[in-house]
Amino acid sequence: MMGQSYELKIISVSEVDLRRNFIIRHIPGHDTPKLCIAIDIDGKRVYQTNPSRKWMAMWNQICTLSVDDLSSLVTLQILHKSECLAKKEIKFAQLLETNEGQTDLSIVLNLVKEKNTAATPGPTLIVHMTAIGHIQAITVALANATRDIVTLKSPSTSSTVAKIVDIGADNSDLLSGLNTVLSRLKIVLDIGAEIHPYSNVAWKVLFSVYQAIEKQKETDTSVGRLVQTIADVFAFAEEIKSAVSEKIKRFEKTIYALVKQTEECALFIQEYTGHGFGGRLINGLLSEDRDKIRDFIAAFEKLRESLNSGTAVEILCVSTKALAMVEGAAQTQKLNSLKPVDMNASLRPVCLPGTRQELRDLITNWLITPPDVNAVNAEIFSGCQLGRLGAFLFFTRNKSDPAYVIRTIAFHLARSNVYMASAICAAIDKDSAVIDSPIHTQFQKLLLEPLTAVQNHIHGPIVVVLDALDEFRFFITSRPDSDIASKFENQPKIAKHLLDITLPSSFTDIRIYLDNQMENIRLEHSDLNLNATWPGQSKMETLTEHSSGLFIWASTATKYLRESFYPNEALKSILDNSQTTLDDLYTGALKDAGLWKDPLFTREAQAALSVVVLGKAPVSDSMIDALLGLEPEHSSSRIFKKLRCVLQWAPGQDVKILHASFSDYLTDHGRSGDKPWFVDPSILEPQIAQGCLHIMKKELRFNICEFEDSHIYTTKVPGPSECITDLSKRITDHISDHIFPQLFYSSLYWASHLAVIDGLLEDLKDLMYTKFLFWLEVLCVQQKVGVAIDALEAVANLAKNYWHEEELADFATDAVKFVLRFAPVISHSVPHIYLSALPFAPMGIQSSVSSQWRRLQATIEGHGGLVHSVAFSPDGNHIASGSADKTLRVWDARTGDLLVGPFNGHKEQVKCIAFSCDDQKIVSGSYDKTVCVWDARTGKTIGAPLTGHTSKVNFVCFSPNGKQIASASLDKTVGIWDWEGHNEGNAPVLVIKHAAPVRAVAFAPDRDQVVSGTGEVGSSGAGGNLVQVWDTRTGKLVTGPLKGHTQYIRSVAFSPDGKHILSLSHEAARIWDAYTGTENITITTPMGSDAYSAAFTPNGKHIVVGYSDTLLRIWNVRTGALVSAPIDGHSGPVLSVSVSPDGMRIASGSGDKTIRVWDAYQDLSAALKVDTQYIGANDQGTAQMYHPRYTGHTNTVHCVAFSPKGDHIASGSWDNTVCVWDACTGTIFTGPLHGHKDLVLCIAFCPNGEQIVSGSQDTTIRVWNVQNGTMVAGPFEGHSKSVWCIAFSPHGDQIVSGSVDKTVCVWDVETSSLVFRLTNVHTRTVLSVAFSSDGGQIRSASIAGIARVSDAQTGALVEGPFKFQVPNQTYCIRFSPDGQLIGASGKDSVVRFFNLRSSDLTQLEGHTDAVKALGFSQDGKWIVSGSDDTTVHVWDLETRSLAAGPFEGHRDSVYSVDFSPDHRRVVSGSRDTSIRVFETTPDGTLMKALGEGSLGQDGWLLNSMAQPVLWVPPWLHHGLYFPQNSLVIHKNGTTKLDFTHFVEGTAWQECVDLRARLN
Repeated sequence: MMGQSYELKIISVSEVDLRRNFIIRHIPGHDTPKLCIAIDIDGKRVYQTNPSRKWMAMWNQICTLSVDDLSSLVTLQILHKSECLAKKEIKFAQLLETNEGQTDLSIVLNLVKEKNTAATPGPTLIVHMTAIGHIQAITVALANATRDIVTLKSPSTSSTVAKIVDIGADNSDLLSGLNTVLSRLKIVLDIGAEIHPYSNVAWKVLFSVYQAIEKQKETDTSVGRLVQTIADVFAFAEEIKSAVSEKIKRFEKTIYALVKQTEECALFIQEYTGHGFGGRLINGLLSEDRDKIRDFIAAFEKLRESLNSGTAVEILCVSTKALAMVEGAAQTQKLNSLKPVDMNASLRPVCLPGTRQELRDLITNWLITPPDVNAVNAEIFSGCQLGRLGAFLFFTRNKSDPAYVIRTIAFHLARSNVYMASAICAAIDKDSAVIDSPIHTQFQKLLLEPLTAVQNHIHGPIVVVLDALDEFRFFITSRPDSDIASKFENQPKIAKHLLDITLPSSFTDIRIYLDNQMENIRLEHSDLNLNATWPGQSKMETLTEHSSGLFIWASTATKYLRESFYPNEALKSILDNSQTTLDDLYTGALKDAGLWKDPLFTREAQAALSVVVLGKAPVSDSMIDALLGLEPEHSSSRIFKKLRCVLQWAPGQDVKILHASFSDYLTDHGRSGDKPWFVDPSILEPQIAQGCLHIMKKELRFNICEFEDSHIYTTKVPGPSECITDLSKRITDHISDHIFPQLFYSSLYWASHLAVIDGLLEDLKDLMYTKFLFWLEVLCVQQKVGVAIDALEAVANLAKNYWHEEELADFATDAVKFVLRFAPVISHSVPHIYLSALPFAPMGIQSSVSSQWRRLQATIEGHGGLVHSVAFSPDGNHIASGSADKTLRVWDARTGDLLVGPFNGHKEQVKCIAFSCDDQKIVSGSYDKTVCVWDARTGKTIGAPLTGHTSKVNFVCFSPNGKQIASASLDKTVGIWDWEGHNEGNAPVLVIKHAAPVRAVAFAPDRDQVVSGTGEVGSSGAGGNLVQVWDTRTGKLVTGPLKGHTQYIRSVAFSPDGKHILSLSHEAARIWDAYTGTENITITTPMGSDAYSAAFTPNGKHIVVGYSDTLLRIWNVRTGALVSAPIDGHSGPVLSVSVSPDGMRIASGSGDKTIRVWDAYQDLSAALKVDTQYIGANDQGTAQMYHPRYTGHTNTVHCVAFSPKGDHIASGSWDNTVCVWDACTGTIFTGPLHGHKDLVLCIAFCPNGEQIVSGSQDTTIRVWNVQNGTMVAGPFEGHSKSVWCIAFSPHGDQIVSGSVDKTVCVWDVETSSLVFRLTNVHTRTVLSVAFSSDGGQIRSASIAGIARVSDAQTGALVEGPFKFQVPNQTYCIRFSPDGQLIGASGKDSVVRFFNLRSSDLTQLEGHTDAVKALGFSQDGKWIVSGSDDTTVHVWDLETRSLAAGPFEGHRDSVYSVDFSPDHRRVVSGSRDTSIRVFETTPDGTLMKALGEGSLGQDGWLLNSMAQPVLWVPPWLHHGLYFPQNSLVIHKNGTTKLDFTHFVEGTAWQECVDLRARLN
């Protein structure tokens, strides 16, 4: 019995110690490494990788391990040639145990010093192991065999190869055999059209092989034998040269089978010899190739037997395609989950035999010719005639959905090739969400990666094969519409062939087609006894001439004849007009088909045709009846029966036009405007819209799909709740029973037909006011929520500008905001439209957050680092972003969905990005000193990186015409690149040198100029912080230098009209006259903040500025006045801003790793009155703004502390302020206290609670009065670097401080003087200081792991130094109240506490990321910790276990924690700018609903069973109360959820009034 098999992927090995060990042993020869991984099981070699010549070796090779005994010993070795450098012996059971639950497994190997003696730990081997089935094991083994044989090239391996195949045959025999086959095959070319395609292909392929082998020195005798067999079989060709046709006909089937088999064999030989599509250059045969040759020879022998005996032999053609059936129902089910479109082509016409022969030959030649000798390289091909069809898709105008294209191609390729089936199923297993991913992701995961994985198992061309995988071709047919043609312009890998209808071959093809159709017409009208040659040679020639080479003319004419009652008269009407055009045919066909003199028929036919040609999706006759409100006796089916000459239709099926030109004809006033069948879109479109609205009014209702449980979702969300992974199953089982096709159509497309007509207004009001949410339900189950945005904007526009219905316009505008804000939940779940979206809409929420619509439209998450740069595309539909995570991404500007990316290519942070004017390209600049240009649609680089800079690239932009790129660099230059004519890696065409690093650059909108901004970090003088305007043709200075900034320039921009320049530095934004250089106005940065980014609005009247205090502000450029309330929502500095082209939206990128999209001008005046107080401009034109109502810090809360009585909380922040809060209500008690000029890093209460002391990165210490906020002592100046820790003495008369400058200082509070300073006692930053309980001693500890106890009066050493160790980086150290313990934490997520007397160490594990904060309770029995994992834990030091928590709620790292005096509360401060108080007895109603719940990053609130309960909008996350919270303080206000009357699960429908449910 076979044991379990495992797939082991050998990924890479680190170079640590390996290089050193190698060099020590190989110095004399200076060998280059030739590293491979060898695997032995119980001393037997089972696998060895290919060699790698790099120290940081990567293999990514897969092997199969099969074991019967888990105690088997596995030996993993790194070999250099045959010498072992490092190895690891491990039992298989231990390997499995180590691998359990891990993605990639890291195995530390031991260095081998002498022979097989294991030494010290060495390099780390990275592998991945997965249990697999028997079939998969065989597949992996075959793949490895293939790889091994391909690489067997060296003379030393020839003996091994000889065991597998015969090698070394002289080429002469093979060439002779090929020549014989070619000459005999040429004879067969003339036998007949039926055989011709295969013989022609086989001849051309074999001829290319002949040419290739002529250049080879040797070949394989196995192939030679195969060719000789073919030559022998084709000996019959010599005999039938002069044979009579009857004899040839007797052998026709056998000859047909022979040439078809030869074509397949020719492709195989071409592939094998290394000059075909794979280009593998194999020097030996794979075992599967050897079997294939054996099968080919056997097949040809049977064919020879058939020819010799004259009897038919049943022969199955041996093919190079893998056509095995997909194994197992599970695989079939996975493939069905791709939801392919049914490509039923049974009713589609095909080319008749003998037609389009030139085009067929062109395609065939292109298909079979190897790419290395073929200049034609197109993208799609249809090869069904040659048996190479892998996938077939066709499209219908305005009906086909591109979302299904990739999935359908993948499905059909899997059906055609067993290897592709396995690879695609594996991709689905790895990521089931790929099926509904953006199209570019589907392309990557479902096509490109599977094709790459199985390319060695594909012989010969297959339809559809992808560019860069030589086995596949794409063949596209289309009318030359401009939008399609433009996409293929300047594409070197796309061969375009325009069909010339004037060629004689086109008329020949049409004549063949007409002959065929006339035969059908004669049969159709057999009662008229039309003779066998009707309508006669002369009339057929005339018809052919009238067609002018257009097949659609011929098709329409013959269909007209077939459907006519008297075909002779119909034919006469066509022939009598020598200039009969396609329009004439349509006119004649329609005129004869309908009762156009009947007004009722005309009206109904016009209406029915309008739905067919103006419809946005396929519609059946029953759907048309519903849309037009037709009764059964007036069904449109009666119309379509009359119009079959121009339409394809069957009862109950979709009505289809025969050609897109028919739609053009019906809707073009110049072509059919005077005809009764003219379809006037301006009149009939609104009628369709009205029909849609009537259907929705009649059929929409609450919970239309009857979802029983609120845990049923239309797309996957966190938790084990039910998820509809196959929407088609849900539609079959539920949705189709309740939503009829006409309602689906109406819900999706009513707005596409919208226009101003009488009666439509009231229907719209009914939809908006009574059915709006029910309409969203239908869009939800269709996954088309985005449709609502365009529809509602159309309603708002009509209501405001045409109907002057302000109330309806306001409602539609609000509805757009509703959909934008709640799209993530609306698209997930029908129940949560009511449970989650409605309660959080304005007036439906109880919180301290404004009850108006929030300006935040979307929060976009995905980057793994700071978002340095954001940019709207010129059409406003997309947002591009560049990040510190080294990637770019492109997002949907409305929904926030990722469209393209990540773009990978830069090696360092992406600092800047910009769109080209045509939306097609994105330019990026990076800290890696390069500039890259990307295709905005695919994420691929265009050309090589531009490498002219010698330092970081800080800013990039396209010129207005897109022909040039400007880049600003810290190498003190601006580079102007000629993008249209650039060569890869070339230098810029113009280098503009500066005297200081260039921070920003921008093109003028209307002239050949750029503006640049410079400056050095830390420079306070105006000399280096300059704004200058340059000529981009000459590089000469045009305007400037403009002086005024006191810090380096961060951003520059021209106004849209080019008349003004915006420049921004930390301290101010300045507006200059672009021509004179005169400064118009200065807008000073608000106190306590720094300006980071700025942009003009499109009208040039305002600028948007992003600040370090996490806010965006909009300023008037003429007055310098603030024009709206600050835009608040980020939890980190706003590093980049961009304004949409219509000026209505702002995108911002932040240090919190998010992108946010804002409503630029919502409720400005009201917001200004409520939230801000404006102080007018001073004499210098400077404006300032202050917040009279303070609700929270505007930046990271770095330190928090409870007062001695527990009634107040003090906090210090990176916004440079100190605050004191009421610990019960969260209202500000004192503050914010201004004085520090930099981050506040530490804070402490005086023992009597009347004072607080704060230490800052500005190196000072200040003491504040808690009651009135005045500074009562300080600033204490003595430290030379940041003050990191601080504490009062028990009597409050002294303060001890520790600093990054490695010193400890003791200060007298009353005199504000330094008592003494401890220097040279710590070697690194002092992280913790404390007084003993009697005040006689000072305890201090540093990041170096050294603690000491000093005399509080003299500073003399009393105890210590004590040593303790924290692996990696230490972040926090705290002393216990009795001084016996030190708590320490660091990067490894472990909380440690050390006993200074006994040196005992205790480790507490539970966090999943670095621990940044610690605090002891006053009795020393508890310790609290806060982490980068956003949680807070409370630990029992006696039991050494978790006592409470983990407490969740923070959305970013926790930087500070403290216990209340009674130990019942814990306060925490976070990078998310919030302060939270956690209790061990949380709110009862919240606990009832959520238990120990959590808030996921996507906003879903999960209960203790990880089931989604509620979706919370992103603007409420930071201030949301959790069950364990008794208090939350946040700058944007707080929200407390009341679950007293909340219903969910199977009771969810009770959230809606019964009357509404029954409506």
